[in-house]
Amino acid sequence: MITVKVPATSANMGPGFDCIGIALGLYNTVSVEEIESGIKIDIPDETGRFLPKDGRNLVYRSMVEVFKAAGRKPKGVHIIQKNNIPVTRGLGSSSASIVGGIIAANALCGANMSQNDIVSMAARIEGHPDNTTPAIVGGMAIAVTNNCNTYYQKIPVDKSHLKFAVFIPNFILRTKKARSVLPSSIPHSDGVFNASRAALLTASVMAQNYGNLKVALEDRLHQHYRKGFIKGVDKIFKKAEESGALGSYISGAGPTIVSIVKTEDENKFLASMSQFLPQRLVDWSLIMLEVDNMGARLI
Repeated sequence: MITVKVPATSANMGPGFDCIGIALGLYNTVSVEEIESGIKIDIPDETGRFLPKDGRNLVYRSMVEVFKAAGRKPKGVHIIQKNNIPVTRGLGSSSASIVGGIIAANALCGANMSQNDIVSMAARIEGHPDNTTPAIVGGMAIAVTNNCNTYYQKIPVDKSHLKFAVFIPNFILRTKKARSVLPSSIPHSDGVFNASRAALLTASVMAQNYGNLKVALEDRLHQHYRKGFIKGVDKIFKKAEESGALGSYISGAGPTIVSIVKTEDENKFLASMSQFLPQRLVDWSLIMLEVDNMGARLI
């Protein structure tokens, strides 16, 4: 049996709408093997109550794309999904399924896809590259798609410098709903605002100049349109800053919020937020994660 371990991802990172994401140390695993016939899908965790276990399953559909490209299809497929990444929370659960399916199928049928091939196929299936790319290559990734190909640059992030405070609510926000409130056009000034901050964010992480992150994580393309769906977001942003966060942003389409914290300030930050959430925002929980600089891998 082939097993793939895939990290969670936090995309739309600050101003990097649909183009900047980061891999985090929370994982799904996808295990596959060829069987005599049919599709057998086991999902032993609680997501097995609602995720499809037939041809609609996203892991299986992603595998099929590899089989088509390779010109080979197994007689049957057995898939085991173990999902630790929360579903429909903005942490790349669907990307983990896509990436896990592609990498597993590539190994299963000997397709010999390169990493660039995998990155481009995953982005085509997902529709944008900011989740799938860091899930594959690890670290922080800037990715754009042009003529069906995805071009990217990985930036490793020093684990000893930064931690990621991940605020996860007990409610979901579907990506389709979150995208429905975005305008079809924006003012030129908003485009300049985001372009300048996306450049600053990238350069600052590369140079490890983390004092820029408060400004570099600002956004005018999606966050203020989506805040109406995320009860408590402004309170978390404000309290996180007061507790020492370098900056905060809505992860993916939401509703999860990520605050970036210096590793040396982690304990102070945790103490402050652990008092605040139970008193003011009982619908939210907090976990601290490190960056995953490796990305998806066969285990």
